[in-house]
Amino acid sequence: MQLVGGDRHALGKLGRCGRPPCDCAHIAHIAQRILSKTVFAPLAPTMNATPHRSFASLPAVARATLALLLGLAVPTAHATQAEVGNISFVIGRVQVLAASGAARTAAAGDTIHAGDTVITAAGEHAHLRFIDGGFVSVRPGSRLSVEQYDIDPASTAIRFRLEHGVVRSITGDAAQARKERFRLNTPVAAIGVRGTDFVVQADLDEVRAVVNQGAIVVAPFASTCTQQSLGPCVTADARELADHMGRVLLELTSMQPARIRPIGVAGPDQSVPPSPQEPAADRPAVVALESAGVDRALKPARGTEYTSPTVPPLSEVVVPPVAEVTPKRPLVSMRWGRWAGEARAGDSHSVDYATARAAGAISVGDRYAGLFRTPGSSPVLSTQLGQGSFGLHAGEVSLVAASGASSPGTVESGRLDIDFARRRFSTALSLSHPTTGRVGLESAGAVRDDGVFAVRAGDTRVAGAVSVDGKEAGYLFDKIVAQGTLTGTTLWAR
Repeated sequence: MQLVGGDRHALGKLGRCGRPPCDCAHIAHIAQRILSKTVFAPLAPTMNATPHRSFASLPAVARATLALLLGLAVPTAHATQAEVGNISFVIGRVQVLAASGAARTAAAGDTIHAGDTVITAAGEHAHLRFIDGGFVSVRPGSRLSVEQYDIDPASTAIRFRLEHGVVRSITGDAAQARKERFRLNTPVAAIGVRGTDFVVQADLDEVRAVVNQGAIVVAPFASTCTQQSLGPCVTADARELADHMGRVLLELTSMQPARIRPIGVAGPDQSVPPSPQEPAADRPAVVALESAGVDRALKPARGTEYTSPTVPPLSEVVVPPVAEVTPKRPLVSMRWGRWAGEARAGDSHSVDYATARAAGAISVGDRYAGLFRTPGSSPVLSTQLGQGSFGLHAGEVSLVAASGASSPGTVESGRLDIDFARRRFSTALSLSHPTTGRVGLESAGAVRDDGVFAVRAGDTRVAGAVSVDGKEAGYLFDKIVAQGTLTGTTLWAR
């Protein structure tokens, strides 16, 4: 249908009838005039003064044409995107671009909707709080889209897209309950979570990520890992980064597969530091407490002082029986490598990062050092190794107070037993410090097929690995006490 001259004028009048006072007869009159000039002209006379009654008598094609015309006259309601959270903090003139294309300058208290894109320039920050308790910090020079945030248990779908810049994400209740329904996409890789507080930096060619708590899985996009899917990608190129691996970052580029390396000065937090109002991620006592999985009621709010749970008097502490220290011999498969700086007081067995990295790959770690392990001929532990009792080869421990001050203690003795067939371990340490006196530590749990183990129970965390030949092992530990946290590293041999 083609309209010319007065027909366009009539169509304009029809459009203006979207606003009252326009009655059906007036609309019908305009529509009849338009129809009379079209291929439907023979049908137009059937329109009369009561068009709402005669409309049904029109043939289907005419009714469709008139409905299309009348549709132009009726204002359509704007399809509002779901409200999913709010902006809790802003520095600068942060821009929010709605799914409709409308832009606004963000202010604290503004709502965030699915489809919104948050854009920060140099020096600008925005903190987003979501309806399930999730938190996202959008740091300077970033562009983050909230593509989906559906927390209905039956249809949970949480998806972000970081086009460039740096964001920190702390997953909320919905993502914690349905980790397979969370995704953060970057231009080159997909990031899934396993209960997580992480920071990611991305551009068109590269992504770098660090984990404060929990674990993430990073994978390059492929036919089996698309931007439309949710959850971690399970592909041959996917790599996991977990908090027990220590002070490391995962780096992936469009030209190279993912690799894990020390943070150094290249981490997202170093490149684009957080605002002072961002939740703390590195208070030693708080980090150790949360890593140990202590009951939520005992956890301090981030950024507050830590008050230790009540512990029994030292006279009531039961120190488990332990084996004598194994005579020293050089270990060939396991060594602790410090991320930076000199060895802390009492540590005589760790080496610098370059030396440790040359001898093997990282297995577990903390903010001080990582446990590097020489690869074996097979990446899987043999079940034919039976049961092994390991003697303590070396150990060091420090007491970290709530203030962050650290002082050395002593690892007096210990035992480590591994059942290779059942993939289980159990261990005990006798620790001492001038402030705490003697303290016992016990832990037990599963060993993965690759020889890595990590257990958090009560006030204790243990994370370590055994060599593939089953002859050497090492682990780090945290033990919450009234005076702070006893933290240290060990090496074992049999």
